[in-house]
Amino acid sequence: MQDLAGKTAFITGGDSGIGFGVAQTLCQAGMNVVICGVVAESLTGAQRELSRVGRAEAVTLDVRDREAFTDLADRLDRDYGGVDVLVNNAGVGFLAPAVEASFEQWDWVLDINLTGVFNGIRTFLPRMLASGRPGHIVSTASIGGLLGTPGALYAAAKFGVVGLMEALAAELRDSPVKVSVLTPGIVRTNIHNGPPPPGDALPHLPGGTAGPDLSLAAMQPREVGERVLEAIQEDRFYVLTHAEHRELLARRFDAILASVPTDEGDPRRAAVERAVLANPVYDEILAAAESRR
Repeated sequence: MQDLAGKTAFITGGDSGIGFGVAQTLCQAGMNVVICGVVAESLTGAQRELSRVGRAEAVTLDVRDREAFTDLADRLDRDYGGVDVLVNNAGVGFLAPAVEASFEQWDWVLDINLTGVFNGIRTFLPRMLASGRPGHIVSTASIGGLLGTPGALYAAAKFGVVGLMEALAAELRDSPVKVSVLTPGIVRTNIHNGPPPPGDALPHLPGGTAGPDLSLAAMQPREVGERVLEAIQEDRFYVLTHAEHRELLARRFDAILASVPTDEGDPRRAAVERAVLANPVYDEILAAAESRR
């Protein structure tokens, strides 16, 4: 989607952090931007800032509320002619180890960080396809969706978002709607000051890192937003933010490959496995990267 001017974007969790950074860049690109969140004061401030750049609206929405999602989609159809870019960004930070987490906390993290993403897709994708227009869906995972980082519940949800979007990319290959998955590293956000989890939970910082160190290392949300804008315009699937992740990712991928059985395998079985499991999106991404070299 090269020309975004005049088109409409809907961003969950768009009132702060990464979501707000994305909203800023899409407003600057000339889009009508509708953001949602659950904190009225934050929404008011975000709308005020965005309105200085372009057309922006802020609404209250809990991404777990499917009926409210549908009602909002109906109104955006009436007021804007539908949504062209959907950014599923709302999420909560919860890094407690599994042994400390309750069943209620598991449901809370997964309902917001994973099911909330599906709720957005299931609500808006059929409408986007029915319009026949080019569209784009971006879902925010985390580098914790590609690396088994501390915080088992958080990682489970973010790995789920990555898998959901990889499968969705294959399902939508022949449609005008493209998709991206955003896997940011440490970004200057207030996710750890968001809605508290149910029950008792001790605070946990990533890897035991001190708060000041996190602040110094954090990327600015606007920079993440600019990478998302480029992904939308260039139809890129993976949106990684930090060059510093290359070595960490290589170690994980190498560890997986080192664990694959070393025998030659059965050719008939291999053909069946390829037919069932091969995702053509991977080949397309590699081909596109090669063409840019």
